[in-house]
Amino acid sequence: MDCPDIRDAFMKGEVPADADVAAHLKGCPQCSELFARDAELGRSLGTEGTVNMPFEDELFARLEDEVAQENGPRAWLRSRPTGLRFAVVAVSVLAAIGLGGFARLRADFSEYPMARLLLLLGVYAIAILLAFAKELYLSIRRGSLADHAGLLVGALGLPFLIAFAPATETSRHTGSGGALGCFGYGALLTLPTAALLWAFDRDDQPSLRTVCLSAVALGLSANFVLELHCPSGNASHLLLGHASIGVAWLAAWSMLRRSRSPNHLRK
Repeated sequence: MDCPDIRDAFMKGEVPADADVAAHLKGCPQCSELFARDAELGRSLGTEGTVNMPFEDELFARLEDEVAQENGPRAWLRSRPTGLRFAVVAVSVLAAIGLGGFARLRADFSEYPMARLLLLLGVYAIAILLAFAKELYLSIRRGSLADHAGLLVGALGLPFLIAFAPATETSRHTGSGGALGCFGYGALLTLPTAALLWAFDRDDQPSLRTVCLSAVALGLSANFVLELHCPSGNASHLLLGHASIGVAWLAAWSMLRRSRSPNHLRK
């Protein structure tokens, strides 16, 4: 089953549905659009007929051209099942946490209140999982940005709120120095995850939803690592060196996706 076969089936008024079709759709985002919203676009091919479709040739020529361009390592990665892509991204985050956090624990770890640490890490973990799941697993492109506004605002603002939380006795007297080092440390450790998100992204047209979700997930991952690694409780240090990473990823991710399309980000 390939693109012309699916097109011909819709033109006959049929909605193809078998194992071959399902296998093809996993690696073909163009044909997947024909099946979106109960195959609304695909069904229109059969109901309107060829006479009333002046753009038919141009439409399928464009689709076939895009399919022909889907080759190489990144095309293979994008065609992987969603569950596998999510698992690989999750492993990359766990690797960053293990190497940057647990392998280099904060100096006051033995004296730091464990209940507070577990609470903060738990909140970070839940927000990270939600952001990555909505980006890779829950087909967010069919919703609007407003549907995820609560998660986006909360996840992006969470590190800023934590920065103003009362410092513990062990971190109360730390200064604001070293913020740049923490910023670079967190950004560098999440760089492999950012590369995977780019490689796995099936959306060729920039989407503001994926930009925001990717950025907040990366920022939260960096803050998770730094919560384990950095003993500072100084608000200025936490704002500049920790919380700002999510904002920086948002700016970087937006510029990257703008460079992939001459059009502005669509909502």
